[in-house]
Amino acid sequence: MEVGAAPPPFWAGGPAPGQTYIPRALGHTDIAPRGTGTGPAALPAGRTLSPMVTGTSVLGLKFSGGVMLAADTVGSFGSLARFRGISRLLKVNDSTVLGASGDLADFQHLRQLLEQMVIDEELLGDGHSYSPRALHSWLTRVLYNRRSKINPLWNTVLIAGVYGGESFLGYVDMLGVAYEAPSLATGFGAYLAQPLLRAELERDRDRLPTREEARELLERCLKVLYYRDARSFNRYEVATVTEKGVELEGPLTLEANWDIAHVVRGFE
Repeated sequence: MEVGAAPPPFWAGGPAPGQTYIPRALGHTDIAPRGTGTGPAALPAGRTLSPMVTGTSVLGLKFSGGVMLAADTVGSFGSLARFRGISRLLKVNDSTVLGASGDLADFQHLRQLLEQMVIDEELLGDGHSYSPRALHSWLTRVLYNRRSKINPLWNTVLIAGVYGGESFLGYVDMLGVAYEAPSLATGFGAYLAQPLLRAELERDRDRLPTREEARELLERCLKVLYYRDARSFNRYEVATVTEKGVELEGPLTLEANWDIAHVVRGFE
């Protein structure tokens, strides 16, 4: 500022009453009055470039007679464990359960779509309902469609269920990549928990674990994630699907032991 020049207004470049404020970061240098054609309607369409509140790993495992999903209950705002009682497991119908990691707002949108689909199907009253495989196929189309519009839903989803005596466990990510497997994990669990799940399944390839063995294994994996994944939490939920229906348990609490934490070195 030149010597003797008048100082700028106190609120220069900021929002003013009755006017639309467009940040300078968007290439505009001043406040846009109404009707000038440079307001929000003239801005380019926005996209989610990074999720805000997110959930971490979801684990899935087939056992003899059904399928089991497990996920913790925290919603992280960056590195802050902001929401500690959020359920990321959804009972879709009496044969299917869904678990999602990633952006929680996008998961809420998916949940609304699924709940309305189930309502519309039940209103038909024809005795049929969506199978886990059908919902998995539908999700691949929805997520791939949004990805093709360069506006993806930032979620990775596991679908588990039992239909017609057959157990199903499927995976879909934000790009529409989809597959099935006896054990699945999303987020950090794909690196820390999936090796433990696969090692247990490969120990005896001719049989699946029992329900009790599957529950114990998933809880062990959740404990490993709680120790090693900074976005994990010690409260969790478990969903079990059998021919009898869907059972949701939780929130439950992991019993952790940090006595040896002072020995860990090299990760600061």
